[in-house]
Amino acid sequence: MPEYRFYWFGYTNLHIVPAKIKRAIQNKGGANLYFPGYVSRQELRDAYEGSDVFLFLTHEETEGIVLLEALAAKIPIVVRDIPIYKKWLKHNHTVYKGKTIDEFSQLCKGLLEKQLPNLTANGFDLASERDIRVVATKLMKFYHA
Repeated sequence: MPEYRFYWFGYTNLHIVPAKIKRAIQNKGGANLYFPGYVSRQELRDAYEGSDVFLFLTHEETEGIVLLEALAAKIPIVVRDIPIYKKWLKHNHTVYKGKTIDEFSQLCKGLLEKQLPNLTANGFDLASERDIRVVATKLMKFYHA
């Protein structure tokens, strides 16, 4: 997808990634892949707000704070269809899920070209359920019950 720009924020220790990935990162990934590294909270917020799609292709994850942030920022999301997301991220309802490079490409293009429904309101509702204030209230009720 050379017509689109991809940004990878944060840091990964290159000693723990496969050689193929390390080479790609060291070669800057290509003309349309950028590695800004760690950024300030405001810069991260700006990055979320300026994103057209949040593409998260991890092979394993816990709940994924960055996903919650993207859901809360109302960014259309494409994730890898992995077991951890089965119960809480619904395909075609809160996010789009894919398994192959072709599927990821089709989903991203469908979102960017406005050919797929916008699921961000549903995603925002899901993120709101996990807001720290909501969770704290539930915990307080639990501990005081």
